[in-house]
Amino acid sequence: MDFGMILDDALSYTKQGVFENSDRWLKLIIAILCLGIPMNGYVMRIYRGLQPAPEVDHWGSLFVDGLKLILLGLVYAIPIFILYAIMYSSIFLAAMSQSPMHLDAAMKSGWAPNIGLIVLIFLVEIAIGIIMPVASIRFARANSFSEGFNISAILSYIGKIGLINYIIALVLITLVIAIPICILALGFILLGGITMVIFKLNSIVILGFILAMILIILILAPLFAVFQARYMTRVYDSVAQEG
Repeated sequence: MDFGMILDDALSYTKQGVFENSDRWLKLIIAILCLGIPMNGYVMRIYRGLQPAPEVDHWGSLFVDGLKLILLGLVYAIPIFILYAIMYSSIFLAAMSQSPMHLDAAMKSGWAPNIGLIVLIFLVEIAIGIIMPVASIRFARANSFSEGFNISAILSYIGKIGLINYIIALVLITLVIAIPICILALGFILLGGITMVIFKLNSIVILGFILAMILIILILAPLFAVFQARYMTRVYDSVAQEG
């Protein structure tokens, strides 16, 4: 798998489809403001292999597809929710079983980490993180929840891509997106600290700084979303290309 070519393609796709198209970029920002639902619908269109980047139109369809993709993710997250509920239920059980004077000590004991559950949650999150991209693309192309949850077919397809190649692809896209976000976040923190020192915690200045951060995030979010979607689409389609 030529990771450099896939990254270049995703970058070019994002540049031509969003960065150089201010009208589409603005519509995608609006899509994110709508609770991100139509943005997820737009990602579904990219997952279907549309090239060049599709238009941001037929908003009803975007909302429906976006809700479907969110529902898919929520169902996959159910095991994680259950494990977290089990892990933290000890706090409430401890609180209910003790008298008020011993309540504080009981709740503190309930916070004691369950190492086994923490490890299990971590492993389940990794497994879902590996499965979800292929599951989402299969779901988008078949428009069928059964395909999105066809675990045997999903694992078989990952095997065709090559497990090592696929994991490298996931790690690579994570780093490519996470590094600029971390740099941006660090810049915000440093700039925010300097601003607070200079203006001595002036509430208006702090509010303006927070609003500026939110605005920058909104502006950049469509670029990251489209880039990631196109990248994973190319990884998915690498099987057909190599075949």
